[in-house]
Amino acid sequence: MPRITTAGHLPAEFEGEQARTMSLQDAPAASGGTQGIFDCDEAHRTPVAEDYGRLFQSGLIVLDTNVLLNLYRSNARTRQDTLAVLNKLRDRLWVPHQVLVEFWRNREDRSVRHHHRTKAKETSTALDKVGRSAKDAVERWMSDVRLKSDEVVAERIDTELTALTQAIGGLQKMIEEQAERDALVGTSHTHTDPVLIELEPLLEGRIGEALPPEEYDKAIQEAQRRAEEEIPPGYEDFKKKPAERAAGDYLLWLQAMGEARRRDCDLLLVTGDVKKDWWQPRDQDIPGRPRPELVTELRERTGRRLFMLTPAELLTWAEDLLEGLDVDEDSVGDLQRLGDVDREDDEPGPGWTRPSLAAFVEALRLRYPAHAKVVLAAAANEGFVDRDTVYELAGYPSDRQLKGFTRPISTVARDLQDEGVLNGQEPFLLHTIYGSATEPSWATGFRIPEETVSLLQDLFEDGARWPVRKRAESGHEEGTLLDDGAEA
Repeated sequence: MPRITTAGHLPAEFEGEQARTMSLQDAPAASGGTQGIFDCDEAHRTPVAEDYGRLFQSGLIVLDTNVLLNLYRSNARTRQDTLAVLNKLRDRLWVPHQVLVEFWRNREDRSVRHHHRTKAKETSTALDKVGRSAKDAVERWMSDVRLKSDEVVAERIDTELTALTQAIGGLQKMIEEQAERDALVGTSHTHTDPVLIELEPLLEGRIGEALPPEEYDKAIQEAQRRAEEEIPPGYEDFKKKPAERAAGDYLLWLQAMGEARRRDCDLLLVTGDVKKDWWQPRDQDIPGRPRPELVTELRERTGRRLFMLTPAELLTWAEDLLEGLDVDEDSVGDLQRLGDVDREDDEPGPGWTRPSLAAFVEALRLRYPAHAKVVLAAAANEGFVDRDTVYELAGYPSDRQLKGFTRPISTVARDLQDEGVLNGQEPFLLHTIYGSATEPSWATGFRIPEETVSLLQDLFEDGARWPVRKRAESGHEEGTLLDDGAEA
């Protein structure tokens, strides 16, 4: 590093550069610098009460889908407290159209509208497994130590196991009764759904417009491009969802930025999505904060600041800053636990295995044979199959569109999850690769996850269903993949 003298003079080797170099003491004033310690894209100024107070009075408060769906999954007091806070903030609330789409798509899912009964059933099943495991363990122990013929020991163990079975049954009954007390009544019909009855007047006039079709198609393409470069938000979803579903976070973000620019105000996003493509990792006593890329993007597009809170944090700040609220501590804890459940659900589980992939392709072949051929064609071509090959394998006319082509993949995956064949953590099997900026809605082809290529090759390469290459009259192979010749 160049030496600067204490007298402020440059050393001899810097003669002739005095116009561009100054002493360390004079540097800030001479450069006219306006930068401060927080003038860095990676910097994050911890929000204070005044920031949230200002946001509650004049900011744009955007609600993510999970905030609305949590109203079904919460207990009665948490639901009451959440709605009380939202009603206090109603003039600042805004819901992107993408959130509305996802809300209606997920509302009738059994894990949402029947959350309490679903969790009770899962717990009851787990308790049954505990009982069976205990019985099996004791029987193995008796066999290992040669006590099966000891009537005294056998009778005592039988008594204890009976007591254990009765205790488990008592727990199951208590859990089921509690689930019935917590379950929402009337959700089967929209006109009797208590959540919808509250949300309809609350969000009237506070929901954004849908993107026009051309802009929507371009946004899907841009979301996919960003995901490939791991630009937040939403790139994590592209690892396990089809493109249109995976692009949901980006669509929300795009619409929220547009509304913040239109209103010219700071943005507070309330979301229970705590994946790393939204948040910087939380570290003990350091509060969570949005990814710096998001902060920078909003500032560059709108000149405004980005803030983020989880639903539990929103309740805490609202009680501190808004008059007339009495939020129960248990409500905050309830929302935190719901967030923890979501976090556990988002943790990567076991991916595709040979048995699960074989079962999936077989189910796909029986119900959607063209899609099975396309998946295997992609595996035979190092993971990618182009548009022309899809038309040829499926026998589609040239004027047919490929929009929605991956939906059968979702259908089969969902059915196999219900049957317990898949665990729900497998990456989505067939991703759409969209076209150029001039034709953004056109699929140029489809790609399968990299890790499935070798598995599919091992499973099917030597079999009758493996695609063969079309041979020209000269006898040399062409690049187009044909039907495998197997029966549909």
